[in-house]
Amino acid sequence: MSRRLVIAGFMAAVAIPALAQQQNQAIPQSTTPQPADTQTNPALGQNTQQRTQQGGAPQDTQTQARQGQANSAPAAMGEAQSQADRQYVQQALALGTVSLQQSNFALTKAQNPRVKQFAEFEVGEQNLLAEIMHSFADPNATASTTSGAQAAASTAPELPAKDAQAMERLSKAAGGAAFDKDYVALQIQGHQELLKLQDDYLKQGSGNRETTNVAKLARGQIKEHLTMLQDIQKELGR
Repeated sequence: MSRRLVIAGFMAAVAIPALAQQQNQAIPQSTTPQPADTQTNPALGQNTQQRTQQGGAPQDTQTQARQGQANSAPAAMGEAQSQADRQYVQQALALGTVSLQQSNFALTKAQNPRVKQFAEFEVGEQNLLAEIMHSFADPNATASTTSGAQAAASTAPELPAKDAQAMERLSKAAGGAAFDKDYVALQIQGHQELLKLQDDYLKQGSGNRETTNVAKLARGQIKEHLTMLQDIQKELGR
C-alpha cells in the first residue's frame, strides 16, 4: 500500500467524526419549549396539570434518587475509558517513537534497497501517526476524545530501557548488511508489540471514536508491514 493511501486513511479517521459534529451543529433546534399537556381533566383534579408540566407520575417520589444512581454509572465508565485511552495514546507514541528513530538511522545506514524503502515508508507513517496523536491534546480538535487521551498526547512518551538501548546500538552501528538484519529484526519485534497494542485496545471497546478509528486503521497497516518485513528478513537471511 502506498504511503499516500495510508495518509488518506489516517486523516479520514480523524476527519469523519469532526464532520459529523459540524453536521449535527448545523441542524436547527427549536428555541421555544413545547408545552406539555396542560388540559385539566376535571375527573383528576388540578394536580394533574402540575404533574404533567413537572414530569413524573404521582406515585414516583424517587425519580431524582434513581437518576442520581443512573448518572454514577456513566461517570465511572468515563473514568475507565479515560484511563484506557491515556494508556493507549502513551504506549502508541512510545512504540512509534522507537520505530521512527530506528528508521531514521536506516535512511542513512541501510544497504539493501528494500530495507531503505521500508524505512522511508515507516518514517512518513510514524510522523503522521504522532501528529494525529498529539492533535488529541487539543480539547477543541475532536468531539469525543477523553481527558485521558488529551493528557497522554500532551506529554512526552517514556521509552522502555530495552528500546532505548536498541536505538543507541543502531545509532553507533556501521551501515551495511549486519545493520540491515538488526534493523529488520527490531522492526518485526516493534510491529508485533504495536499490533498487540491495537488488539488489546480495541477489545476494551473504548467510546473514543477518534482513537478507535486510528487503532483500526493502524492494525491493518501493521499486519501488512509485518508481512513485508518477514519477506525482507527471508531475503536477507537470518
